[in-house]
Amino acid sequence: MTADRLALAVADINWFTTENLFRELDEPDVWLLALRCMDYRNGWRKGVRPWSPSCNTRRVGERLWTRDVLLPPGWMKRFPRVGMRPIARRIERFWARRGGRRGLVATYPHYRHLLDLAPPDATLYYNLDDYELYWPKRALEVRTLERELVESSTATVCVALAQAEALRRDVPAAASKIHHIPHGTPAVFLAPHALDRPGPAPEDVARLPRPLLGYIGSLEDRLDWPLMEAVARAFPKASIVLIGRPPAPGPETWREECRRFSSLPNVHVLGWRPQPELPAYYQTFDVNLIPYLVDHPFNQVCSPTKIMDGMGATRPIVSTAIPECALYTDLLDVADSPGSFIEAVRSILDRGSDDGRAARRLAHAEANTCAAVAARVIAMLDDPS
Repeated sequence: MTADRLALAVADINWFTTENLFRELDEPDVWLLALRCMDYRNGWRKGVRPWSPSCNTRRVGERLWTRDVLLPPGWMKRFPRVGMRPIARRIERFWARRGGRRGLVATYPHYRHLLDLAPPDATLYYNLDDYELYWPKRALEVRTLERELVESSTATVCVALAQAEALRRDVPAAASKIHHIPHGTPAVFLAPHALDRPGPAPEDVARLPRPLLGYIGSLEDRLDWPLMEAVARAFPKASIVLIGRPPAPGPETWREECRRFSSLPNVHVLGWRPQPELPAYYQTFDVNLIPYLVDHPFNQVCSPTKIMDGMGATRPIVSTAIPECALYTDLLDVADSPGSFIEAVRSILDRGSDDGRAARRLAHAEANTCAAVAARVIAMLDDPS
């Protein structure tokens, strides 16, 4: 064992973005335990049982271990100091076996309780969203826990600039150790070279009329469905392709807007696809779309993974003017109105589906892979300022 080693536990990696980031960490002095924590009900839905192999600590890389941790309902919000004890025990055992400094990455405000149950030498708060929006009835509790976590952490990293700025305002004493580090591009999403023409099409879109205008992600209220309908009607000979689970029926207006859009003859809702299959869709689309509602609370503070996944594919991207996308106007088209969104798509198609920036997007993605970004995130534990 070496005193320079960092034994780092991540609680938790339930989101693909967090899992991709930390699974690709490749720092010689960092030994990492990635925990996926869930209650029994969520575990059952995912096919995870207490006797499943994934509920044992497994070595999946030279310096990487993973484990699923099943917990009783209420473990996070109602009874965290009791419910998180199994997580703390796994972390303590990992630290004891690996030696070196004891590090903890906390991905939710509620993991503030872990700092008391398994005290680390260094803590990183990794913020993915405005969590008050997740639990609006517990907003005061979430904000209090988050402030305490930011104050007590060695460093805080936010994937969205808007969240970093909000936390700096909310916790001014810790402002110098709150950083904006956007998502990275997973290795599997990197195209082999800059694609100024669409790549080979997956079988289920190979026979659709081109151009292919694609969206990959959740089909939910955060999307601007009237805009999507306007795009479909503006390009009747194009195929509008959506990769994501169709929403369940419901009375909300956005669901009816989604249903009306999906019924158009040139719209193709293909459903969910596994993560490893997504790069082929990003690479074959003539234009990748990020059609988020600008005024939606989640979109104001989010950092869409579609930015860096799309950068890795190198194909043109057109987005609405949500704050995080507006940081990349040199690499993608950011439209401030439905009309300019449609015109940006039209301009790219008129140029043979090549906006001339494929090589620049690839260079940006190669410089900001998940491995590179993970190294920057972890470096905050040594130099939080």
